[in-house]
Amino acid sequence: MASSPHFDAETPTPLEVNKPAMFGPRQLTIIWGNDARYWKMPPKESSDAAELLQVCWLEVTGKITCAEKGKKYKITFLISLKADAFGWNNCPVYVMAKFGKKGKYFWKKTFLTAAEQGKIPIDLEIECPDDKEETKTIYFGLYEVWSGKWKGGLLLHNAIVKQV
Repeated sequence: MASSPHFDAETPTPLEVNKPAMFGPRQLTIIWGNDARYWKMPPKESSDAAELLQVCWLEVTGKITCAEKGKKYKITFLISLKADAFGWNNCPVYVMAKFGKKGKYFWKKTFLTAAEQGKIPIDLEIECPDDKEETKTIYFGLYEVWSGKWKGGLLLHNAIVKQV
């Protein structure tokens, strides 16, 4: 097992003007992601999804420095559920985001069901406030940490941040 059970994001995605920033699983911080009992991470340089084997604390986060005051941004996590997925029924999953470390969180709740097929986008649109001084960094994440239920069978394909 690695020295830390959590997987720290590798090289951040560079932002190109007027293009979405895509984060593969290895470019996101995944709590328990370095522990093979809980996650199966794709190899380096791979575009494969990370597979959630089982956790009771889902926390996948990222950040990007790009925000402009008054502009809107869309954060999307692209996931899918395997045929043997468990623990997702009646279990809310949240996409949350904020501008700057001290910013106010915006959030959106989604319910997944094991019957869902194919890739599922879970997204949130937010607007960068005009009144903040430190707003250039968007902190975002995918969470299910409140139910205490064990869940598994989720494939994390990527996260995308784009100006809308």
